[in-house]
Amino acid sequence: MRRLNSRIETIVLDIDESGLRKAKKRGLEVCLASALKLPIRSCRVDIVLCFDVIEHVNEDQQLINEVSRVLKEGGKLTLTTPMQHGISFPFLSRKKNEIINKSWGHVRSGYSLKDIAKLFKNSGLKIEKLSKYFNLFTRVVYMFCFLSKIPIPGKELLYHLAIRLEPYVKYGAEEHIIIGRKG
Repeated sequence: MRRLNSRIETIVLDIDESGLRKAKKRGLEVCLASALKLPIRSCRVDIVLCFDVIEHVNEDQQLINEVSRVLKEGGKLTLTTPMQHGISFPFLSRKKNEIINKSWGHVRSGYSLKDIAKLFKNSGLKIEKLSKYFNLFTRVVYMFCFLSKIPIPGKELLYHLAIRLEPYVKYGAEEHIIIGRKG
């Protein structure tokens, strides 16, 4: 594991080799592995970041169990996932939205808080904090960038603007941010 500072060791774990190559170029330690079978001994990890992963696996309880297994007592999981109806884009039909979500590899449209609470409870995790993100403004920016012929530097500028404003705009948010703790 690479130390980002004197107290933090990190590793980027993914099944997507292209994402791992990008992380490695930034000097991060990487590991090609599935989150369903983490190559980490039990009770070794302080924090797991699981961003937009769970909606891509059929074995959602297995994923949360595995994260809980590697977390130390008191360790934390930060998980993001679409809300129960998936991500929708303004001005597109429900069918188009379903096609987009499936093209992203979603095996389910999303989760209710009740679903997440059950998964966490079954794995010995307690929810500490709930929030939402990916609001209407952000989705409009993403859709505009996707459909427009703006050069990539312009699209990146718009993405950065949307990301900076995201914490301040909650209207129409469609993704959960859940922080859980083991124990």
